[in-house]
Amino acid sequence: MLASATPSIESYYFAQVGRYTFNRLPSRYGGARLPQVRFVDMNRELEAGNESIYSRALLAELEKNIKIHKQSIILLNRRGYNTFVSCKSCGNVVTCPNCSISLTYHAANQRLMCHYCGYSVPFSTECPTCHADKVHYAGFGTQRAEQQLLELLPEARVLRLDTDVAMTRFAYEEKLQSFARGEYDVIVGTQMVAKGLDFENVTLVGVLSADQALYGDDFRSYERAFDLLTQVAGRAGRGQYAGEAIIQTFTPENSVLALAARQDYPAFYEGEIAVRKGMLYPPFADLCVVGFVGIHEEKVARASEAFLQMLRSLAQAEYPQEPMRVLNPSPALIGKVSNKYRYKLIVKCRNSRSFRQMISRLLIAFAKERTFRDVTAFADINPDRIL
Repeated sequence: MLASATPSIESYYFAQVGRYTFNRLPSRYGGARLPQVRFVDMNRELEAGNESIYSRALLAELEKNIKIHKQSIILLNRRGYNTFVSCKSCGNVVTCPNCSISLTYHAANQRLMCHYCGYSVPFSTECPTCHADKVHYAGFGTQRAEQQLLELLPEARVLRLDTDVAMTRFAYEEKLQSFARGEYDVIVGTQMVAKGLDFENVTLVGVLSADQALYGDDFRSYERAFDLLTQVAGRAGRGQYAGEAIIQTFTPENSVLALAARQDYPAFYEGEIAVRKGMLYPPFADLCVVGFVGIHEEKVARASEAFLQMLRSLAQAEYPQEPMRVLNPSPALIGKVSNKYRYKLIVKCRNSRSFRQMISRLLIAFAKERTFRDVTAFADINPDRIL
């Protein structure tokens, strides 16, 4: 049995065509009402001189909630204090030497950290490239959101909930229990606060940066954004008290935000399924992502091209009946992790036994190629996230 207020596009499609039995719950349990949703244009906030991560509207509602002894949840899907570090002199962004990603500043231990390989270095204002003392820390993570809220509302009892503070076995449950007992006024957390929480006293939800989820390098970006915003807004007003959600964004005109505010899944599905059909993405095709990993980028790139040629030859010679569209190899979204470069080859296909046999044969043959013996190839069919 599958149950969700925001099912995957594939699951809902299968329910619509009769592959799954479909049962719809049209209203909230116990007569609870959906929260009122308000958007705040952060461009207007900047124009008004507000450089805080909290809009004036959200801050006013948080203060009001504390006074009437109600609780609030704040979502910011980035942990750490600052999300990137750059030099004002040369413009260089401080990145991980092992991964193609910027380092995140963590105030708790005053270190710059990589969230992929774990590399870390002490805090410094000196640029590692030009050595000028002009390093600038920018972007917001949950640590900074917590600190800024305490500065703006000193009376608030704030609980930060992310993987940095919930690393021990029972830390997550213990912190939620303390929130349920009323020991905190506000939770500031990553996506772990977006789903499954049911606190009757929570009447306000704030989303600090809705745009982070909307614009990603994946065909499921809009689906994930709709899911996250709909689910987190649903944490408010789950009992006898009315709820409100305030979503801060720099692109208030985006249609996905409006649909999430109305919690109108059918309308979102109609638009998304049309795009999926036109672009031949699931559920209208399966995806096979073949990944290539190695320590020399040039060789990894050549290996992906060689695999493409092997695939073309084998498919034409022995598997002409298999429908497929193959996209040219390209670097992964995070091109280097732990000093290993990553490329991907995407195949839109039908996940049949014959297709899987073909991919298996190709992987075995590729592994025997001495030219690419230090490049690892693997296949992932219908992955949740594309490499």
